[in-house]
Amino acid sequence: MRPLPALLVALLLAVATVAPVAGIDQPIDRSKSLDHTFQRIETVENTTNQLSIPDEDVRRTEYNTTGIDIGTATEAWAAQHYNRYDAYTFEERFRGLDSNEQRSQLVTDRLSAIAAQQRELERQQDRATRRYADGEISARALLRTRLVVHAEATDLLESLDSVSSAQTSAPGYTLDSDATTRLRTIKGNLRALTGPIGARLQSDLASTDSTPIYIEAGQEAYMFATVTDDQYVRETRLASARDPSAPDEFVSEAVNDQNPERGQLDVADERLSELYPWLYERQRPSFTFYGTSGIYEFTATHPNGELATYLDGGTTDVFYETQFRDFSSVRTRSVDTVRNGSLEVTVQQSTATGPMLVSAVNNETGGAVDGRVTVDGQFVGSTGDDGLLWTVEPRGNYTVTVTADTGRTAAIGP
Repeated sequence: MRPLPALLVALLLAVATVAPVAGIDQPIDRSKSLDHTFQRIETVENTTNQLSIPDEDVRRTEYNTTGIDIGTATEAWAAQHYNRYDAYTFEERFRGLDSNEQRSQLVTDRLSAIAAQQRELERQQDRATRRYADGEISARALLRTRLVVHAEATDLLESLDSVSSAQTSAPGYTLDSDATTRLRTIKGNLRALTGPIGARLQSDLASTDSTPIYIEAGQEAYMFATVTDDQYVRETRLASARDPSAPDEFVSEAVNDQNPERGQLDVADERLSELYPWLYERQRPSFTFYGTSGIYEFTATHPNGELATYLDGGTTDVFYETQFRDFSSVRTRSVDTVRNGSLEVTVQQSTATGPMLVSAVNNETGGAVDGRVTVDGQFVGSTGDDGLLWTVEPRGNYTVTVTADTGRTAAIGP
């Protein structure tokens, strides 16, 4: 746990802007050996562990409240209509064919097209993450890409369902084992491109309010976190922990073990139990393996929320994780309070990049104060009529400032 911030009272007003600059895309360097330790999995008090970007890999952090522009909405909707039209065209052509050979060829072509789109979405996400970490694009541009990638991946998953269900319209025809395996492989890769932050951004398109999102990024990793009315939401992806070209170590270990009752899913399950012991003490998650992708998906609804985590068979590491965590389960690690005249501000911390509660009251009357809250000068929300604001705590040292409508300001920081 980092040193706790000291208390101070100050007037603080800051505006931060990030200007995009031109850059050249570079492929991810996978030549370095991967570290199979626990450094990516962070222990959290009173709940399941979480996937984190190692400190030394974090290149850029900030809060974003700018929202998504109409151009992004148009791009997402256009892609959605395009993919749905492709799915409809496939179904119509499939029903019109006369032979199973023709149907199999159409299925093969359709799966190839979806796989190509899936690979392009991965490149888009990795490229945007890298460019943001290098200061070449803004947070808004990164989130725009996240929204579009999530939306398109979700639509492509629906397209895969249409391929799978098309066989019911042709009596006597079933997908062969190769097509079924390929479909499952593509599905696993697409599942790891969808997530709650992308879904939240998509839902915000129909809202006049934007959701403040805390962002951390390295050249090969991103972490997005935000809060809803009663939950903390987190999404983390480490591209360097994913190596689809490597042999599946879980398969290899199961084969070498020569125990017919111990398969690859058992080996993957054992690996995950090492990484998430708090969860396994309470329940065993559900798990799914996706074709030849090397992706093992584990999901659980636990006492404090929900977890979905994705292991890579090539690295045996978690490369993608999403979490929902109820505020009622958050364990406070420190409480700091400061007063400036009648304004009293309290900050309750849990863990770096985790939920943080800011409260503001009039210490003379005891009434709640609706104040504007910033973290290191970046706006994160208002305490509202109840004087409370849940937000995301950044890593490292920082200053939380609350400004009341009277103009009085109180700040807690290093």
